[in-house]
Amino acid sequence: MFENLKIKKQIVRFLAGECSGEEHRAISGLIESNPRYHKIHSQLQKTWHSTRLQGDDEFYNTDNAWEQVINRIDSTKEPVVLTMQQRPIRKIVYSVASAAAVLLLGFGIFHFMKPATDLKTYASDLKIAAPVKLSDGSVIHLNKNSVIKYPEKFGQNNREVYFWGEAFFAIASDKTRPFVIEAGETRIKVLGTSFNVRAYEETGRVEVTVNTGSVLFYYVDENETALGQVTLSVGDKGVYDRTTGHISKSLNTDSNFLGWKTGVLVFDEATLGEVFSAISSRYGVSFNVKDKQLDDLRLTATFDNESLDSILQVVQLVHSVKFTKTGKDYLVTK
Repeated sequence: MFENLKIKKQIVRFLAGECSGEEHRAISGLIESNPRYHKIHSQLQKTWHSTRLQGDDEFYNTDNAWEQVINRIDSTKEPVVLTMQQRPIRKIVYSVASAAAVLLLGFGIFHFMKPATDLKTYASDLKIAAPVKLSDGSVIHLNKNSVIKYPEKFGQNNREVYFWGEAFFAIASDKTRPFVIEAGETRIKVLGTSFNVRAYEETGRVEVTVNTGSVLFYYVDENETALGQVTLSVGDKGVYDRTTGHISKSLNTDSNFLGWKTGVLVFDEATLGEVFSAISSRYGVSFNVKDKQLDDLRLTATFDNESLDSILQVVQLVHSVKFTKTGKDYLVTK
């Protein structure tokens, strides 16, 4: 029951256009791939369309209105009459239009309209998903808010999937069929190796960090002509900047790039700025440091699947800093 209520609240924010682009695409993927999400979305969407609004000049409170929808969805099939207060109707129309625009923009940029309809969709929620095993034996670990589309069975000549978000790929070796990951205009081509891909649209970047073997990382134009490429080996990191259209290669200096997957964070004289960045990626929180001098303080420690509170207590004891929590944000002060 509690789980259904949580899903309803997520879909309510999705339909009202009140979630971020990242959350919007994750929930959209879940609606497509998860039967429970799909059923609840259909119910809520039907109720929304059958709702009568009371006049064009009155005001509309989305939170109260959708709360009514949630409360009534399981108990009545009658149209729900929503109470008008606070916000103009034109704002709700704008919110719904914005939600649709975000969805189309995200899917358009990341080529999710391109794959055939027989592809399977696997999406993670606000938690790290269970590993996905593909028909060729490859295994994919999805971080939070990520989506992958793949065929139930690969063809004789290639293996191709469509992806956005962050994931660790362990690709089964097959020298006769290259494995290609499509993330927007970028392509990652391998025969058999393991690597991490970070391709959240909000960052404007696609990052590939190689753990074993080597990969070909490149980007293409609308005709699939390669415009630039780099070959990455163990310890290399490739970055494609969507704003500049530039692709680069460097040594990976982030020892915690797989911390989100392993749960292990290792810091060796790392600055607090680096520590907070790694913690943010691992636990999905953010830090606001008022005194920028705090970012230069150093920390040497190893955390093995410890809770966020435990880690923050260590930082607090070592450097006498204070953490004030607001939602998923932490204000850091001396």
